[in-house]
Amino acid sequence: MSKQPIVIDSREAVQAPSIVEKLKENAPITIEPLTAGDYLIYDVLIERKTPTGLLSDVKSKRLWSELDKMKRCEGVSPLLVVEGSLAMAEKFTNWTASQVIGVVNSVILDWQIPVIVLPSRRWFITYLQELYRRRTAEGKLKPHSLRAKEKVEKLSDKIRLVVEGLPRVSGTRAIKLMRKFKTIRRLANASLKELESVEGIGEKTAKAIYEVLNAEFVEE
Repeated sequence: MSKQPIVIDSREAVQAPSIVEKLKENAPITIEPLTAGDYLIYDVLIERKTPTGLLSDVKSKRLWSELDKMKRCEGVSPLLVVEGSLAMAEKFTNWTASQVIGVVNSVILDWQIPVIVLPSRRWFITYLQELYRRRTAEGKLKPHSLRAKEKVEKLSDKIRLVVEGLPRVSGTRAIKLMRKFKTIRRLANASLKELESVEGIGEKTAKAIYEVLNAEFVEE
């Protein structure tokens, strides 16, 4: 049975290289930009936070934006994992225990996203390894590409969303592609040379786009 790799978000890989190195010892991994979350293990999408990082993201409202993205991802179960004791957050911040627990309850009850608190990084790595081992044994071999549902009303936004579904294409690159080709039909008929001529689209991205647009679909 072939194994799906553990997918690690590019920014997370830079911030936590020790986790990447440990996971490599027991499982195949892929590092790439994820639409949401930090780790994708088959159908489980995980956002990792330290206790102080969690509260900082609450204060900046970044946490709610991240949870929203996770909830809108199709075909996955979102999960928030806190790496470290919540008591440390109380010790090193001005937040009270009641306020910290209030954040956890909000994630669980308001957002309907489970929260797991693990005592250390070693425990977090072990959790990922065991989850991967279980999902592999269960044979849940699903495509790992993430796509978040967006609330779009404008036709231009709908077009952009379709183009963003292409490999290595961010929102900015999607706009640049459509400025060049105007319609999705013209984009689909573009040559490799034409794709490479678009500002911000390098050789690797152009080849990835061209391959998807011209490959024959084979159901596996």
